[in-house]
Amino acid sequence: MKKTLLVLIAFSILATTSLFALISGDAPVKGELPFLLTNAGQGPGGKMARLLIWQSKAIEETDFDYNAEPLRDNPDDLVARDYKMLFVIIGSSAKGLGASGITIEEEISRLNKMIAEAKELGLYIIAAHIEGKERRGNPGSADEQSIDAIAPYADYLIVVKSGNLDGKFTKIAQENNVPLTLIDNTIDFMEVIKQMFKSE
Repeated sequence: MKKTLLVLIAFSILATTSLFALISGDAPVKGELPFLLTNAGQGPGGKMARLLIWQSKAIEETDFDYNAEPLRDNPDDLVARDYKMLFVIIGSSAKGLGASGITIEEEISRLNKMIAEAKELGLYIIAAHIEGKERRGNPGSADEQSIDAIAPYADYLIVVKSGNLDGKFTKIAQENNVPLTLIDNTIDFMEVIKQMFKSE
């Protein structure tokens, strides 16, 4: 009985949070399918984003692919399908880097190649920083290197407000004249996805 009550409370909180999801800054851009979802820095954000996209029910699971490390082993990762967008979730993790058996320097080198190829292919690049302050660090840290490798080259930015307290993403958006959507919490990422892929 207690377990059932806790589950009902959790669902109630989730529903209320989604209902009052706060989005500010620029309106979400119109999404295109299919897209490749990946992460920069080997943090857990990529898998978290994949789950939130599924839970949003805005698109089918077959409308996008998830690949944690494009171009690490296969040079054709970005052309596996007729992708329209590259959706990159930024955030580094020492545990994730260790599990992949690579250094942050090797990861940044891969990210540089990924961005260069995405630009050459004409993919629309979306950079999302959805884990907030937890995935920010001192200059030169793995988190900041991951941000610097992706965000300045994005066509659209999605950022949790607590990850932008120093205005870094605002500055990047202004310098590159790209839209920036700010969300209050990670769970609000679902609402951005719903707006991006809503039917006309």
